[in-house]
Amino acid sequence: MSKNRTSNPETMSIGDHLEELRKRIIWCIIPPLPLAIFFFLVADSIVRWFLVPLYTVLENHGLPTQVQVLSPPEFLIAEMKIAFGAAVLTAGPWILYQLWRFVSPGLHRHERRFVFFLIPFSTLLGILGLILMYFVMLPVILDFMVTLAGSVEMNTTTISVGESMSDVVYPVLSANPETASVGDAWIKMPEGILTVAVESPEIDTLDTLTIPMSQGSLISQQFQLSSYLGFVILLMFAIAVAFQLPMVMLLLGWLGVAKPQWLRKNRRYALIVLSLISALITPQDVISMLMMLVPLYLLYELGIQLIVWVPMSRVAGDIEDE
Repeated sequence: MSKNRTSNPETMSIGDHLEELRKRIIWCIIPPLPLAIFFFLVADSIVRWFLVPLYTVLENHGLPTQVQVLSPPEFLIAEMKIAFGAAVLTAGPWILYQLWRFVSPGLHRHERRFVFFLIPFSTLLGILGLILMYFVMLPVILDFMVTLAGSVEMNTTTISVGESMSDVVYPVLSANPETASVGDAWIKMPEGILTVAVESPEIDTLDTLTIPMSQGSLISQQFQLSSYLGFVILLMFAIAVAFQLPMVMLLLGWLGVAKPQWLRKNRRYALIVLSLISALITPQDVISMLMMLVPLYLLYELGIQLIVWVPMSRVAGDIEDE
């Protein structure tokens, strides 16, 4: 395909367009492959990063800081999914650039200015949404869920302190001992974990077996790794998309579909729609919905101001000079 045809898309045939599209798709696929391999090699660190909010909440509630893997390939499949998702996310700017290379020859110069404004601002909103989700929303949502399940208590019998009825007494420790013998056992608090020292293949070392102990709740809160990762990734994706609300409103404003006066007048209806969106993209509890609704409403107000601050004429510039 000649350089002249690429710079003048109106002269390109359908076959030329398909060939150009095929080339851009290939260029989009190439970078994620080595990136996926790289992220798979460091997937353990990524998994730990995902588990930090959950472990913090579990530790605050005195629960075992562990997740379950219920099948042999579950952990491997989870790491593969994380590696692929991280690769696509990291290669996102490159993929957008290839898309831009495909469509830009068919755009006028003033139309390209809209893309130069929208893509960086859209990326910034997505990053802000992910930061808010990981550091603020996710810990609060997890804390609410763990608290809710832990509030279902069983009936227990109170006993008075007296002589022990058994010769076996487990010491209650706040940290694992530095030295132990095979068969030694202790209860680690506040997690409430029974720990037993067992033989290790290595010389001069011992392994430990741990057993979570019930602390009066009818519900044993054991989290499955793949389910937790799927929940977090889905929540991240939903919030990143929801935070594009100002961009959608700005585009509608440029097209003349939405006016600032009309948007301000219908705030009450917008609040109802945003409440429904919040309920759909969160775990359907009141706390999570409110935590999502507040930033969404602020983004709605931001969208109104963007229509006022950044009209189409300001972005397009003086088209007559093009």
